[in-house]
Amino acid sequence: MKTENQKNLSVQDFVKGVITNDRSILSRTITLVESDLPAHIEKANEVLHHLPRVKNSVRIGVTGIPGAGKSTFIDKLGTYLCQKGHKVAVLAVDPSSSITGGSILGDKTRMENLSRQENSFIRPSPSKGVLGGIDNNTGESIIICEAAGYDVILIETVGAGQSEAQVRELVDCFMLMTITGSGDELQNIKRGVIELADIIIINKADGDNIDRARSMIEGLNNTLQYLRSSTQGWSSKAFTFSSLSYNGLDKIWDQVIKLIEVTKDSGCFYSRRDEKSD
Repeated sequence: MKTENQKNLSVQDFVKGVITNDRSILSRTITLVESDLPAHIEKANEVLHHLPRVKNSVRIGVTGIPGAGKSTFIDKLGTYLCQKGHKVAVLAVDPSSSITGGSILGDKTRMENLSRQENSFIRPSPSKGVLGGIDNNTGESIIICEAAGYDVILIETVGAGQSEAQVRELVDCFMLMTITGSGDELQNIKRGVIELADIIIINKADGDNIDRARSMIEGLNNTLQYLRSSTQGWSSKAFTFSSLSYNGLDKIWDQVIKLIEVTKDSGCFYSRRDEKSD
């Protein structure tokens, strides 16, 4: 006899399971929208059609150079937000094997603190070789998590340097992470990616790196004054963060809140959501 988890769920089962935040059905719904099978695509479209659209959530994209510490930062930020009463969902896109299409999918082990929070949901998905740092179905996965009641959605991308404009279109706040000592600092990141960023974070600003991080912040904020932000009415800023502690998280989150207020006042927040709506 099939259990509830094993049976073939109807569209109504999926919709009810998502809205009631049944973790098992929530995961299965995302798997459904990621499927390339024609029958699954048709069913997924029906499920998405019946899910409510939530516009009071905050969508944050996090990208950065390899080794910048994106997963650790998300672990700290997500845990911090859960402790403040938020419900946090993480959509972490893993690099897929170019040969097998397989993915490491190790984000739950790299986000140990967040995975233990009752109000968190971590979903790793393979990129399937798609450029831009996200999977083709990330937009649908965001809608699903929002319908399940998660008010902060964190999207971790594969990395900077590809078509990051695709990520920018999906989120309300776009964060770019880097570290000191990464060659000529941001020389290995395209200027276009920097212009897309609402917030730039210099990670690993601790120990011997503190002075270099402060110097880098000063230079970055001076440069950002002369770059046109992709977000109407917003002036991007850079902040330091220590992955060894929570230092810097409060300032970064305050900046996110300020960004949301500014973009809602200007209408940019809603126009971006409307552009991606069904």
